[in-house]
Amino acid sequence: MRFSIYIFLLILPNYLLGQLLSPRSATALNKVVLYQDSSFFQHSSVIYEEGDLFEVLDETRYEHEDAAQNQKFKWFYVRTPDNKEGWIYGDGLAVIQPIDEIQGTIKAYHQKEIAYSGKDETIFSWIASIEGKDNFHEEDHLNPLYKEQYLVLTSPLKKSAHILLSGQSAMGINTLHRLNFSDINEDGVVEVIVENSSIDKNSNLEGRSLEVYAFQAGTIAKVFEDRLTLTYQGNQPSPALFKTVNIGEKTIRVAYIDYISCENYSCPFETNQVSQTQEQCMEYVTYTQLWDESVQNYQPLYEESRSYLSGIVNDANGYALRREPSYLGEVVEKIANRAALIIIKHYEKIIKRKGQKVVVPYLYVKTEQGNYGYIHADKVQFVNLEHADLLHTYYRNPPLLKSDWTSKDPFVFLKKDLDALITGSK
Repeated sequence: MRFSIYIFLLILPNYLLGQLLSPRSATALNKVVLYQDSSFFQHSSVIYEEGDLFEVLDETRYEHEDAAQNQKFKWFYVRTPDNKEGWIYGDGLAVIQPIDEIQGTIKAYHQKEIAYSGKDETIFSWIASIEGKDNFHEEDHLNPLYKEQYLVLTSPLKKSAHILLSGQSAMGINTLHRLNFSDINEDGVVEVIVENSSIDKNSNLEGRSLEVYAFQAGTIAKVFEDRLTLTYQGNQPSPALFKTVNIGEKTIRVAYIDYISCENYSCPFETNQVSQTQEQCMEYVTYTQLWDESVQNYQPLYEESRSYLSGIVNDANGYALRREPSYLGEVVEKIANRAALIIIKHYEKIIKRKGQKVVVPYLYVKTEQGNYGYIHADKVQFVNLEHADLLHTYYRNPPLLKSDWTSKDPFVFLKKDLDALITGSK
């Protein structure tokens, strides 16, 4: 008897899922039009809303041009939520993916029942995609792939919401960096945390973003969004790379080091501004948002704050503070090991060493004695900063090209993970 109950509990989620999703389910990514045939020639006023669920019955063999002739997608013959049948153009439908086509950690979210609240409310998650081509060439095999992959969340009422996970087109690629379900607002309802990375085809700069979605009134709404990428002089990766985000109890705190033009430096210290290309002043930036239950969204708790960076000398023999960024510069002061510094500016120059070009970085600082000057950057340890270890690694061996600077360190931190809310996960 106990064994029978166990087997029933194992198959129950799959049974419920089968009642909700067909083997070839699809969801509308926006408003879609149902046509009598696989063309735009005949007008139709049969419209379905974003999030409506369809069953795919058939599809065209080849992709067809969209109305603007910019892209190509297949047409899908579908059964609608009100049991009509007809054709919908493929740029508006995300179709369920076969499990053997799903790679990486997102496979754990495919065709799963998720208990997303303390009231035993469940929602079904599945992975879907749209796939076509950017229409640039008459010879179709030359046209680049256009593909987007979505996490789809479907309620027992057969209404869906979708979150973009990854994409590929002629313009670049977008990849999923992390996906979490976690009750970060402590209201008994989980939120979905998505961190994405994108690379434009015309730039090597990684664009990373963080989005938080919350279940609200039978759907899912974006309640937080921030671009994490930090830049140096506009189009190069910053030595700090990305903002750090700490997601805690109803709060989201963002912190980063901003490399800015010394003309815009806001702290009350001298900058000794000498170059537009070799230097950037540095400020420590923080801001915090708090979950506001009344509006079901995050609101500013602390507005953006900018302050100076702190550090200490990290050399057992101490180090010389120099008036110029050079080993031959005049010594202003001999600074003892562990002495405190106010860090004002990043300065770098390229020299030849053993026939190879290398970057030599300096920091412009103020000492406890009130003196200003330059110190080699690898002799400084940053303190009280989320980016301290990252910057120490960078300044010990700076790349010749900032586009080569990467890190596998995490930049988004969750205080509480609830991935175990996925039914059957350990």
